[in-house]
Amino acid sequence: MSDYSPTATPLVEAFFDFNCPWSFVAFNRANEAAMRTMSRIEWRPLQCSELTHRLPELSKPSAIERASAARNWMAWLDYCGLSVNREFDTRADSRNALLATLYATECGKEKAFIAAVFDAHWTQSSDISELSILLDVAEACELNLQELQAWLAKPVVADALQRNLEAYLAKQGFATPGFSIGDRLFIGNEQMPLVELALGQDSDISFVMPGSHNWDEPED
Repeated sequence: MSDYSPTATPLVEAFFDFNCPWSFVAFNRANEAAMRTMSRIEWRPLQCSELTHRLPELSKPSAIERASAARNWMAWLDYCGLSVNREFDTRADSRNALLATLYATECGKEKAFIAAVFDAHWTQSSDISELSILLDVAEACELNLQELQAWLAKPVVADALQRNLEAYLAKQGFATPGFSIGDRLFIGNEQMPLVELALGQDSDISFVMPGSHNWDEPED
């Protein structure tokens, strides 16, 4: 059973990589939006390095763009109350962690596992490419370590990761995080208000976005 109710509607597919600083910021915001709109998230791990390899024209931002993104990221961390011990553009080999996410999803523990890996990578500055670090995280999430190690060696699992990439490209995704709701795709952490609005519009509950309340005008 998933961390999210299998009967919850609407559904958002969230494409992400642990290496992506914006995915880290958006993770809690997406879960909060899902909770408020009684929605379900299907987390779709993919490798950003493979995404940029397929879209080379988007892979080399200028020095000014990188510096601006790093400043904005720090502002978002402050806004979301997050702390980090890793630089904005520091990367690690996230492949095994992404493959392990697929196993955690099969076990219904993807939300806790993704949160723990993000914490290990960005907050604790641990090397998630190291199998021992990944196994420590998995053990803390009560995953079966023997099953997980066997899972990581299965070619079919790598194929599943590749299918996520192909599905995202087919949706015209070009960066992470990406949030797919029906035929709509929202790319980037800054799109989260629009993601929540779309989920609210598709839900069966009465939903009003913050700041959208239609208060009656006071009488003269």
